Amino acid sequence: MTDVWTLETPNEEYASRDLRFIAGDALDHDRQAQNYLRKLWDGESWSSIKGKLETEGSAWYVWYMDGVRQHLVNLGTN
Repeated sequence: MTDVWTLETPNEEYASRDLRFIAGDALDHDRQAQNYLRKLWDGESWSSIKGKLETEGSAWYVWYMDGVRQHLVNLGTN
């Protein structure tokens, strides 16, 4: 989550920053944040999401961007 990515739109940049805060809360054992991320990624297990969030590099970029775009939809700013 520390990689620098150039996102396609300002809304994606906003959603990505917001999602980083939610992910940080989830990694700090916030159940509500964990459940939101599970819903965001179509019921994926928390342990799988956690592993991906903790992975260095951009191996999960496409997966993460799917979450960013879904988060935008949830925010109603797409």
